Amino acid sequence: MKIWIIGRWGTLALAMQRKCREKGIDFIATSRKEVDLESEEAVKAQFETLAFTHVINCSGYNAVDQAEEESDKAHTLNGEAVGLLARLSKKKGNKLIHFSTDYVFDGKKEGYEEGDKVSPLSEYGKSKELGEKLLMEHCPEACLIRTSWLFGRDGNHFVKTMMKLMEEKETLGVVSDQRGRPTYADDLAEAVLSLLDKSGTYHFANEGETTWHSFAEVIKRKLEKKKKIRCRKVNPITTATFGAKAKRPTSSVLKTEKFSPPHWEIGLDEVVSDAFKLK
Repeated sequence: MKIWIIGRWGTLALAMQRKCREKGIDFIATSRKEVDLESEEAVKAQFETLAFTHVINCSGYNAVDQAEEESDKAHTLNGEAVGLLARLSKKKGNKLIHFSTDYVFDGKKEGYEEGDKVSPLSEYGKSKELGEKLLMEHCPEACLIRTSWLFGRDGNHFVKTMMKLMEEKETLGVVSDQRGRPTYADDLAEAVLSLLDKSGTYHFANEGETTWHSFAEVIKRKLEKKKKIRCRKVNPITTATFGAKAKRPTSSVLKTEKFSPPHWEIGLDEVVSDAFKLK
């Protein structure tokens, strides 16, 4: 077994590489500089010249608000590129694992199962929906994993942003009317390795529903145990007040009956502790 991990420097891709090393699994990891998913020739060349049994696509266009203005780019990377990987994986007999998002749902339900109808509200969500469609259309044996509110030891994400702002600002305003389940990248990576021979759609997120505001308050409490920070108060604000360009679902809670994931606070402890080890 040899795994090709796409998106080398992303939060999830780095977690995948860490888990593969821990378990002695052979892998290669590429960035966009090495294999550009917008180039059909480059992707085909990778399939022709390198031997691997599995493809784990951790790459994609993840700028949710910017996708409203760059919908073509979002649809290319999150949609057409996934279709290309699916066609080539099917042709070569590779196992393909791809990730989608809670943002393919409209937020009208309190919790979403794998078989629920998708109805995205944003261009980002629509681009991920296209990827899901092309994935299963061209490679029915593929494994699709939807996840939500990803954070981890590496990369840029909500936790890292909050940690930085809490050291700089006395007060913060964080959205309190969106609910979901945070996902620790290392836990997701562990789950992925349990699905290497599986097909179909899976939801994975850590245990515990929360809002962005409540998530931020927990981050603040954990930071305060490590050091003195400038932030004194995290104020709840509405989505409308925040004024993001892209519409988000008010409730994008993923149901995860196929897994028994740990609570996201356990992963958050690791991220906060890891940040202080690096200083």
